[in-house]
Amino acid sequence: MQPIEPTEPANPVIDNALPQPLQPPDQGQPVPFAPAVPFVPALGQGVLPEPPVAPRANARQTQNRLAGIATLGLALVLAFGAGIGVGRATAPAGSPLAAASATAPSGSAATAGSAWYASLPADGSRLGRPDAKVLLTYWADFQCPFCAKFAADVLPQLASRIADGTLAVEHRDYAFIGTESFDAAAAVRCAGEQSRYWSMHDAVYAAQAGENQGGFAPDKITAIAASVGLDAAKFSACIARDDVFAKVLADTSAGVRAGVRSTPSIDVGGQRFLGITDVASFLATIDAAAKAAAAGVTPAPIPAPSPSGDPWLGTATSGLEAGSKSAPVTVQLWGDYQVTDMAALANNLEPEFRTRIAAGKVRLELHDLALGGAESVAAAAMVRCTANLNGPAWFVHDVLSVSAQGPGKGIFITRNLLRLGARLGLDIDALNPCLSNPAIAALVTTETAQGQSILLTEAPAVIIRAGGKEVVRFSGSLDVAKVLAAIDAVK
Repeated sequence: MQPIEPTEPANPVIDNALPQPLQPPDQGQPVPFAPAVPFVPALGQGVLPEPPVAPRANARQTQNRLAGIATLGLALVLAFGAGIGVGRATAPAGSPLAAASATAPSGSAATAGSAWYASLPADGSRLGRPDAKVLLTYWADFQCPFCAKFAADVLPQLASRIADGTLAVEHRDYAFIGTESFDAAAAVRCAGEQSRYWSMHDAVYAAQAGENQGGFAPDKITAIAASVGLDAAKFSACIARDDVFAKVLADTSAGVRAGVRSTPSIDVGGQRFLGITDVASFLATIDAAAKAAAAGVTPAPIPAPSPSGDPWLGTATSGLEAGSKSAPVTVQLWGDYQVTDMAALANNLEPEFRTRIAAGKVRLELHDLALGGAESVAAAAMVRCTANLNGPAWFVHDVLSVSAQGPGKGIFITRNLLRLGARLGLDIDALNPCLSNPAIAALVTTETAQGQSILLTEAPAVIIRAGGKEVVRFSGSLDVAKVLAAIDAVK
């Protein structure tokens, strides 16, 4: 794996890409899978494009509805700025978790059960014997107050089943509430390297101080590490390692692929619990799973629904192209993801392009015009790498387009792009080296030079081609009505 950039901007981004957590629909009862939820990540203060809309008869009618598109689009804003969640971790109303507190616990998580696991076999984030009959996996964010309550109130009640080999418990990172979520998760992993994973796990939960309020700032993390007896020098070296950060992201990405949509999500015996309202029933589920395992019955995997909300899901795309090659009009989109006018391209033009693709009228091509420097190249590389991984390249193009805040804002750095990849469920172990691959950057810079050779000097630029020839081009602040009228005029 290529190294990840070790530094982050003062106001890190890409912290709100996960869908909003849901209120558990069954009041804490097990569900066969996590329910689908609109999946609408964005960076910065951008606006995601609306889903495809019905085509309009002419450009004048299209112009009349542009303001409406922008207004509707604003409803989909997810700030990728300082904090990671517009939605928050949930526990069902009336449950032991919810009833205890709707805010972060004040020091109770570690002290309430700090030694319950002391005599249990442990291997990093896993408690229990390797041959345990049942595996319980819980997906959690260390800033989630209900995760802290689950850890303090429910986990200790599993000790006897862990001790006798009935159960093993595995914690998985699903870091989505903010930058401090990643820092806390990395700290717990580093404690695991000193055989203190579960001590740090509880101590971190106990230190919650509100979401992204500094409770897990570097000095606080260091103090927590000292409180559980970690070697300071070893811990400091570990917490700075990029591979630890990448492991947190890889876990989060695995959670996305597994259909996790809220924390804590507890998977056991082929069932997913979104919070625990009845501990006795929960224990009965574990016992039933152990009985089934003893009889040789393997639980079916929990189905993971595909994320919804990607407006390109119903459109034929292939890599950096969309639409049929037989379409009479080819529209080349030349972009620099640091240019703020890219948002209008994604929000206003692309919904119309999709309707024309559906009608067989238009084919789209993405091209790089990365004139803004290193971050422009990095963002373009993210789109290319997503395409290489058979991921939602056009959706990533949209996310980056609506995130532009001008050049040099520290948005499109490797760590932030990897965070976006994790929230899309991409393979982080493959995405990371791709983003650092000089050959990918060379493709971006080469195409940028090609754009300049045909006299493109500002982004975004739209070139409309028909019959193998250029018909017209537009650039900069695009007039949507004029662009669409030019497309529709092609016979």
